[in-house]
Amino acid sequence: MHYLMEKLQKDHRNLEKILDLLELQLDHFLAGRESDFDLKIELLEYMEAYADQAHHPLENIIFTATKPLADDRAELMDRLMQQHQELAHLTRTFRHSLENIFQGGVMPREELEVQGREFIALQRQHIALEEQEAFPIVDDLLREEDWKTILEQSPNYDDPVFDKPDKIRFQTLFEYLSQAGSENGTAS
Repeated sequence: MHYLMEKLQKDHRNLEKILDLLELQLDHFLAGRESDFDLKIELLEYMEAYADQAHHPLENIIFTATKPLADDRAELMDRLMQQHQELAHLTRTFRHSLENIFQGGVMPREELEVQGREFIALQRQHIALEEQEAFPIVDDLLREEDWKTILEQSPNYDDPVFDKPDKIRFQTLFEYLSQAGSENGTAS
């Protein structure tokens, strides 16, 4: 497996951690318990800053390179690239809803719950589809010369939370992950 595919799989594990944390915070909020709005907003800002601006664009380059080789599986590559656009829109919409509530706006809890649950479920379904169906196709079809071309087109962007932490922009998220890591006996 090419190291870019390993990087994408690592990104998926990290995105799953973010989705788990978002789901936990959403559960607390909807149950009327203490919930950290700064953290929820930072989680979505991370999704925008990394997933939508670096991770998905890299996948799009890879899926575009795979599509002409994929024959009857080319539609899957198109569907995943379309999902990237839809997920980016859902991320922005959900973040705006959270920011509106944080700033004193009014929104029914049920509406926020639908947005949040839909966002989390679709992100997880998307990751599963890539891991189970698309990545094996990519791994099977792309050759070294394809990877060279992909590398030339790839965005050069570090993960601002898990690889090179931006402790100012994602202060609340970094503190939460550091605290959770120390409570579990692991460093983050």
